Amino acid sequence: MGGWGEGGMGRGGRQGRQGRQGRQGRQGRRKDKLPLPPAPCPLPPAPLSPLSPLSPTPPLPPSPMPIAPINSFSNIRLIATDMDGTLTQQGKFTSALLQALENLAAVGIKVVIVTGRSAGWVSGLSSLMPIAGAIAENGGIFYSSNSQTVALTPIPDLVAHRQHLAAAFAQLQTHFPQIRESADNRFRITDWTFDVASLTSGELLSLSNLCQQLNWGFTYSNVQCHIKPLGQDKAVGLLQVLREYFPGYSPQQVVTVGDSPNDESLFDQRYFPVSVGVANVMEYANQLQHQPVYITTASEGAGFCELSNYLLQTVKIRNNT
Repeated sequence: MGGWGEGGMGRGGRQGRQGRQGRQGRQGRRKDKLPLPPAPCPLPPAPLSPLSPLSPTPPLPPSPMPIAPINSFSNIRLIATDMDGTLTQQGKFTSALLQALENLAAVGIKVVIVTGRSAGWVSGLSSLMPIAGAIAENGGIFYSSNSQTVALTPIPDLVAHRQHLAAAFAQLQTHFPQIRESADNRFRITDWTFDVASLTSGELLSLSNLCQQLNWGFTYSNVQCHIKPLGQDKAVGLLQVLREYFPGYSPQQVVTVGDSPNDESLFDQRYFPVSVGVANVMEYANQLQHQPVYITTASEGAGFCELSNYLLQTVKIRNNT
């Protein structure tokens, strides 16, 4: 029941640990089957499945578990979740998703969105949904439920910062002239985005290497590629938010949820021992070093509702015992 200590998760030391994390992330993890009981979310219930190791080698056959690991989820008080491809269904919020968020709030389970979407976009969204807050730009900025804005990545000179990002993007375009700035880039503060469509995995790796040479970080999702400050990622931003705004919550009381490579840091079990990937995370099976502990049967927002159903049922079981 450790707390959200800062040990080893600062921005400065992250790059040097990537290789070691990759080795650790692929060793000795057994995935558990998580059957889903019926519950209030208006979707047909389906079992959460065990997740075989996400690695370049073919996945091992899953090992079924006859008893649901209720203990892993019975104490969950907060869900930290990605948005695009995790809460959305084919790019839209569904009525089932909104009802699931209302149901979770009703039983005291808080939801914090952790997204790569722009500061401008998230600032409006966070005030309209039944959530406890939202982190934008892959750990760059936090919007609390009381409309407070917190810079998680300090930017001393915003104008100069944006100019440096623009220069880095121009350098990338000399190697990849087909890449185009994303429409929402003008609403960003900490990072710079361009569309991921039509880029191959090899091209994405080359872009990442180029960004490192330019002293920038790089990540991508099913929507966009991000040029970002070194060390800025979802886990670093979320850990800071948990320490400062949810200090009473232990790591065992938080479940992280995602579907894309920019969610990978949320699957790091050293900091988030309970993590879930919606089924479409398997599209990136060969590109993740850290992997979720559990995977849903359904994809995208339907997978989040599947997890919501399970959590609501564990609350019901706990209250009846």
